[in-house]
Amino acid sequence: MNRRRLSVVVAVLALGAALVIGRAVQVSIIEHEEWQAEALIQQRRVIEVPGPRGTISTSDGYVLATSLERVAIKVDTKFLAYPELFVQAAAPILDIPESELSRRLGSKSRSVWLAKRVPLEVGEQIRALDSGSVGLLPDFERIYPQGALAAPVVGFIGFEELNAIGRAGLEYSYDAYLAGEPEQYLSINDAILRKVRMERLHGGRAGLDLELTLNARLQARCETILDTAINAHDARAASAVVVDVHSGRILALASLPSFDPANPGAAKAENWRLRPVQDAFEPGSTVKPIVAAVALSAGVVRPGETFDCFERGVRIAGHWVRDHVEPGTYTLDEVIVHSANVGIIEVGGRVDPEQLWQAFDAFGCGRRSGIDFPAEARGLLPKTRTWSKMSPAGFALGQELTMSPLQMAMAYAAIANGGWLLKPHLIAGGSSTNGSLGAAPRTRVMDEQLTRRLRTMLEGVVVEGTGKLARVPGYRAAGKTGTAQRAVSGGFDDTHHVSWFAGFLPMPDPQIVVVVAVEDPSERDFWASTVAAPIFAEIAGSAAGLLDLMPTEQVEIPPSKLARGEGQSAETDV
Repeated sequence: MNRRRLSVVVAVLALGAALVIGRAVQVSIIEHEEWQAEALIQQRRVIEVPGPRGTISTSDGYVLATSLERVAIKVDTKFLAYPELFVQAAAPILDIPESELSRRLGSKSRSVWLAKRVPLEVGEQIRALDSGSVGLLPDFERIYPQGALAAPVVGFIGFEELNAIGRAGLEYSYDAYLAGEPEQYLSINDAILRKVRMERLHGGRAGLDLELTLNARLQARCETILDTAINAHDARAASAVVVDVHSGRILALASLPSFDPANPGAAKAENWRLRPVQDAFEPGSTVKPIVAAVALSAGVVRPGETFDCFERGVRIAGHWVRDHVEPGTYTLDEVIVHSANVGIIEVGGRVDPEQLWQAFDAFGCGRRSGIDFPAEARGLLPKTRTWSKMSPAGFALGQELTMSPLQMAMAYAAIANGGWLLKPHLIAGGSSTNGSLGAAPRTRVMDEQLTRRLRTMLEGVVVEGTGKLARVPGYRAAGKTGTAQRAVSGGFDDTHHVSWFAGFLPMPDPQIVVVVAVEDPSERDFWASTVAAPIFAEIAGSAAGLLDLMPTEQVEIPPSKLARGEGQSAETDV
């Protein structure tokens, strides 16, 4: 070999060797820590696995939402030896089409979630098909044992990887409380990224539990009654609220149509709303007792004074306001009992506008009640500076302002309990508390003597006025009807209405308030006296029985039933 060529070859080899040695020194000594960190990143990975989500239950012990232990299946596609055979074997076990599994495994990602929230025994079967590529991680499935019961209250969740995220209702507003802290696992791989073992680093904790004030049996009864009413009256929707008048505890909160929280996408998004809390409507004649209260407090109505209602209406600022009562003269009590529009317009017109506004404000109109639920409706209570000449009459008739059924229930609770406006409560307690999650603040809005007068008026509504169909056998009840137009596309028409009934029982010492609101009942019959009042009677009667309220009236048993021995009259407690 030519000596010169040999020298060149030796020099090149020496240079190559020098470069290799130099690079080896650089990597192993100079850059050791940097490359070691890079290797650890590839070979060691911390994986967070959420703990089980907390349970949501009712005050009478029914579970509305809970979590079941499951596993998630992850596949390392690089080490999956026979993908087609694996798919054919795994598809029937997971009950997933082969095409879908092939699509998942055919993604560009090396690490693929094959399935989530599957039973452990199913995960073990999949891992047995190819233990070198299949890994199992703890996972949890959210289930709703009572189905759609109180679904708008409970809400539902969505998922991001293995993390459950509250999307609506209490699942959303108490997400951090229910979620708990995740477990941490260290996944260790070898130099070619084969999984060697998995170590548990941090145990985490399960989510905390929530106990609601709802009575599940009463909630179910309310929803059944509302569902029947919606079908009977061809209505768009319906709401019901049942509240303890002394504590503000919400015993039932029904919103229909509803949805399945395990599959919320199958229902319209509007059905996810908790209507009695998140929607507000013009209250109509249900606010007439508030107008009567402020008039009596202001001393603008003389004892025994009557109001002329002969004309079947009155003209105000160029507008004719109809009246539906029989022509005649009515005392203030009779104005409320028979819902005389002309009479209450005159009464409201005597009150200073600012004082009238303050009365509605005191009863909670135009501001949130503070219930522990997201996106509560504030309602509308315009300031007097924006009022027109029609506004005092509008307010007296329950127009130009809006209230949610919950706000209405708390206003009527103040009449029932002696004048205290309470903060409503939906959360009774949780696993990290000793009792309630919140106190029950209250504000006096009128004196007890005035509330007794109003209760007498409202009992008259049920006994001889517009609320006769709200009578509850065995119980003296009180309340008020209200038929209001519902705003649609920024205006009102004669086809969209809300039928209200707000009341309480048993008189003379009321324990519960029941408010019913039916949206867009049939044009053939939309009056509150025939639509909402009977619903109140059914719900209030069910509540009285389920809550063991003492009867206050004698129950008349038909002679035919007495002859068959099916019942006997109950003694009164009056």
